[in-house]
Amino acid sequence: MRDSIKRRIKKVLVGIYHGMTRVLPVNHKKIIFMSNMGRNYSDNPRAMYEAMRKDGRFSCLKPIWVFNGDYLRKIKDLEGRSEGDTQRKYLPRGCRIVRYGGLRYYFHMATAGIWVFNTRQEPYLIKRKGTLYFMTWHGTPLKKLGLDLDRLNMTGEDRDLDSYKESFIKEAAKWDFLIVQNDFSEKVLPRSLGYKGDILKIGYPRNDRLVKARKAARVRDVLEAAGKRISNSDGKKQLLYAPTWRDDEYLRGGFYKGPSGIDFTKLEKALGNKYRIALKLHYLTDGKAAVPESCRKSGFVKVYGNETDITDLYIASDGLITDYSSVFFDYSVLERPIFFFCYDLEKYRDELRGFYLNLEEIVPGPISTDENGLIRDLKDCFEKDDFKYVERVRAFKKTYNEYDDGHASEKALDAIAGKRGIARAGQ
Repeated sequence: MRDSIKRRIKKVLVGIYHGMTRVLPVNHKKIIFMSNMGRNYSDNPRAMYEAMRKDGRFSCLKPIWVFNGDYLRKIKDLEGRSEGDTQRKYLPRGCRIVRYGGLRYYFHMATAGIWVFNTRQEPYLIKRKGTLYFMTWHGTPLKKLGLDLDRLNMTGEDRDLDSYKESFIKEAAKWDFLIVQNDFSEKVLPRSLGYKGDILKIGYPRNDRLVKARKAARVRDVLEAAGKRISNSDGKKQLLYAPTWRDDEYLRGGFYKGPSGIDFTKLEKALGNKYRIALKLHYLTDGKAAVPESCRKSGFVKVYGNETDITDLYIASDGLITDYSSVFFDYSVLERPIFFFCYDLEKYRDELRGFYLNLEEIVPGPISTDENGLIRDLKDCFEKDDFKYVERVRAFKKTYNEYDDGHASEKALDAIAGKRGIARAGQ
């Protein structure tokens, strides 16, 4: 009954939105940002927005950020726990904030002159004449997607494969720009997304911070070599575990199960005295039951949800554990060890998705299929000081991070400025 009422309300709001696109003028000074359908404040849109705030060329624009109700409620809850300046940590400053799906959201979507998003939008949205749609996308593809899928295993999808692919083509036809991270993505993403417009091969804006962190790490290494060691609080290594979601593990409401194929208790017994794990849940997963309570209470595993930008966890970690997620393409910018825990490798590769690349050949770190192998790989790297782990990342970086030079946000803004005829000061 409740879902039925929600659908009726949405239908009415969409009708109002379509009416607004016919009668209201486009405001070319209004720019609207959204990341992962309003689920968080992160990724390329965040990096572009924060760079834009420092760029005087865009001082005349009126920025708007969109967040869904769940995220805004979570931030309000954090404020209630007195977690400090939650506005600075979890929400953007210097802009108007609107709730996804509300009347104000539809008004601003109908009238904004610039859209900056990192994922596909709902098909009923109309890109009006004069509106600039900047698609940043959200990663280099290892797993197949869009038009390259030959089967649809996403339980939450209520469409057949043909209509699913058609939705990609219709969405991509609205974009004016698409960012790609490397030469490989330049070949794969436009074809898989059905995109035929302008491509910006500039690296990812979200990785500008990683480039700066890597440079800072080199300074730290020099200081340590000179005897000025920077100490860790308890000497433990922090490992970031960032797995992707599984198409066939759908729960409800657009969410999939959290990481279900890893035994955190076993890992803690073997590693707990020297390591801790930061588990970053994919924005499409519900990880409430993913970690045993004992591992959370001991501090061995700390779970991070949509309120945390993964870039902060990248920088704070000593190494990354992942599977088929595109996070390793970004993390390699830091030149730190990467480990692949692929307990369902054959199923994922042969039944669920399939890969564009040969995983075993290209990944910049060891692959394990059970906890014993993962424990061995971690100890070989961190307790035997095996430099080959970092060397593999550096070799990988030369191929897939050539354009991540720390200036991607600036280049993305230059593209917007060029399209809008915004000149630099003094020009």
